[in-house]
Amino acid sequence: MEEYEFEDVLAGSTVSCTFPRLVAQVAGDGRPRRTRTLFFPGCSLINYGLPLVQSVYGLLSEAGAVEGISLLCCGKILSFEPDGKEVRAAFEQQLRERVANAGVERIVAACPNCVLALRAALDCDERTAGVEVAALPAELAALGYRIDEDVAARMLANELVREETDVPPLFSVHDSCPDRATGEFADGLRALLPSDLFVEPEHCRRHSGCCGSLVRAAGKFELADEQSRQRGAEAVSAGADGIVAACVSCAYQLSASQRRVPVFHYLELLYDWRIDWRNADQYMKLRFLFDDSLGTEEASGDTRPFMGLTPDAGKGA
Repeated sequence: MEEYEFEDVLAGSTVSCTFPRLVAQVAGDGRPRRTRTLFFPGCSLINYGLPLVQSVYGLLSEAGAVEGISLLCCGKILSFEPDGKEVRAAFEQQLRERVANAGVERIVAACPNCVLALRAALDCDERTAGVEVAALPAELAALGYRIDEDVAARMLANELVREETDVPPLFSVHDSCPDRATGEFADGLRALLPSDLFVEPEHCRRHSGCCGSLVRAAGKFELADEQSRQRGAEAVSAGADGIVAACVSCAYQLSASQRRVPVFHYLELLYDWRIDWRNADQYMKLRFLFDDSLGTEEASGDTRPFMGLTPDAGKGA
């Protein structure tokens, strides 16, 4: 069991998390820290790849790209809760207050859903409307990082059963729904990948097919699985041996609901660290909100627990 500790600059809390058995302890004074730039990993990366959160945060910090981090949820999933519209609006108001009080000017977000949600939330207030929200893969590419060709080929080949060949295995690139309009994650992913290790599926970029996670969040599990199987079949049709995605939620859904090809998130390839997607928990255990967003630290409904970043709470999740 490994333990990771983060200073959440927006919540004013110290968050200690264990991995892979996810338990969190929270303490602090609750006052946001002054921070011009911060890393926003998002719930999915925190739950499925906490060591990657630490590694990416360290990389961005050393490069001078960020000064702090926040483990908060972006709020998108709140729309699927009872009274979701009102609950999400209240949370986003709190988020804007914290971002403004912390003096944040730029956020680097790891998740396409977070980028879309954060931009929409921050644009509603003149104090935060000028905050830049950048896509992590594009940021990494701009800093000069690239996925090593030998590492990527080896990681994919290790999960394949095929005859010896001089032809390297190929990835099919999966683009996420919330990135369709801007293509920032799509561009960043392709910039990071060795050009001779990936192919484009029939539906990509603006015409990408959904992985199934959106309808899964709405409780439509059969439709979600069918969409995942379609993406796997499309990868095979493109001549690919696996799928690489820029979205953690997509990587999980595609891994859990189709078996034709293995699936990777690009950070796995960049850091040579494999997430055990098919044995990952079906529901995420750690979703951090402000302490009064949902009243208390409890499960909302039967499947989605939320933990308030309550100062000196000292509670496990």
